[in-house]
Amino acid sequence: MFKLNRDSLKGFTMGAITVALFGSLLGTTYASGKLTSINIVKGGIKLFVDGKLVKPTDSDGKVVEPFIYDGTTYLPLRALSNALTNNQKQVKWDAGTSSIYVGQAPVAAQTSIEELKYYEGTQGKVLTGEDASFQILDKKITPFNRLDTGYAYPGEKYYSDAAEYIYILNSNYRELSGQFTIPYTGLGADFESKIQFYSVNKKGNKTLIKEIATKVGDDIQQVSVNVQGVEILQIEFDKPSAFYNITLSGIQ
Repeated sequence: MFKLNRDSLKGFTMGAITVALFGSLLGTTYASGKLTSINIVKGGIKLFVDGKLVKPTDSDGKVVEPFIYDGTTYLPLRALSNALTNNQKQVKWDAGTSSIYVGQAPVAAQTSIEELKYYEGTQGKVLTGEDASFQILDKKITPFNRLDTGYAYPGEKYYSDAAEYIYILNSNYRELSGQFTIPYTGLGADFESKIQFYSVNKKGNKTLIKEIATKVGDDIQQVSVNVQGVEILQIEFDKPSAFYNITLSGIQ
């Protein structure tokens, strides 16, 4: 179930009552959760996509109406996907992994980095939710995770000039991906940071896999790191920055 702003289709997020309402969309098998009865307002809500009136439908072609719960408008995920993609993307529920696939499923299982336990020598922590948010000029970005690098906005005093994270992967992963940038709020700031990825053996010897540098005002970098065969991964930051929305893909 997707959560909609009443006036636009921007900024979709998963609704809090997703699990309780998936029965009509994806079957009767739920992820772990609590089935809750709610009161909703239904009827009279129109959906427009790029200025065109759309009648969202389910997998059987039956029209599905949006509804309002607690001041927020909701629409079933399959109906929303059909409306936005003209029925071109399949929506699938995988009960085994409690995952929803819109369009193509991932070629290998993906793990969000906060689900991995980092080694005791790690200097930092993984931030989630509101704690993970940061600012670029007047835009607030709230990713689903972010590695804490001790950053402050350029021009301000920061409490740490480096951070490192160590994960024992045991060669179970193929690729690490995420996004890398420097938060800032003022124009004209001059600041640079880099992130380094190392493969570490059991004796502690490091081999550089990849290094990425960025400056204030650069476009957000899409990071992809090949970690096949890596038993121990070490991620180092030389200066405060934001590395976020980090996932690891399993071996196919």
